[in-house]
Amino acid sequence: MQRINIEKAKVNKRKKKNKKIELSKRIFLLLIAILFIVVLLKILHKNNILKINYDLGLDDLEITEESSFPDEVYGIKVHTKLVDENTKERPGIKRKIKYLVIHETDNFGKTATAENHSIYLLENQNKNTTSWHYTVDEKEIYHHIPDNEEAYHAGTDEGNKYGVGIELCVNEGSNFDKTMENGAKLVAYLLKEYDLSIKDIKMHNDFSGKDCPHKIREENRFDEFKSMVKKFMENN
Repeated sequence: MQRINIEKAKVNKRKKKNKKIELSKRIFLLLIAILFIVVLLKILHKNNILKINYDLGLDDLEITEESSFPDEVYGIKVHTKLVDENTKERPGIKRKIKYLVIHETDNFGKTATAENHSIYLLENQNKNTTSWHYTVDEKEIYHHIPDNEEAYHAGTDEGNKYGVGIELCVNEGSNFDKTMENGAKLVAYLLKEYDLSIKDIKMHNDFSGKDCPHKIREENRFDEFKSMVKKFMENN
């Protein structure tokens, strides 16, 4: 009887050992599989096959849109003059687009047009981090940073990480009503392009509390601006 008990104990011991070995094998294979998936995702991202935001960790991976580069929006010419990548203004961080953030340049000089704001950004690369995606005036639009990349315009991480910054020119002698209209056309185009809605149009003020866009806020015209956007979306 004692011999039988000893044999049973040996068998049970072997079974426990085999279970531990089997469990170790499964854990090892699982880790290898996770590592393979992470490496594969990074390769796809690096080769522009899959755009992924890694900043939030593996549990919060977000597939980003490809940036649009329109030549025109509803008849308004769009000039693409991109800031260099890997600069303070354009670190090249890909992200998901959630908001379109409206600003005013607060630059009242007669020559403070969309074109001259573009020239300013290009000539002052790496001097500061302030940046935005589009500048709009009464005649045309300039595109500075791809829409699916972060820029520094909203004053908060949320606004910068997920918002497309759109600056409206207020230069002396310009027709601000026309600038607003052109801005509304751009916003209508981008809402359609990225499957967003009217509620996703924000002001700089919504994020940081800054009095921007000042003129639109002072004259209580933000609802008017959104109504113009809605009109262009429905009629085109």
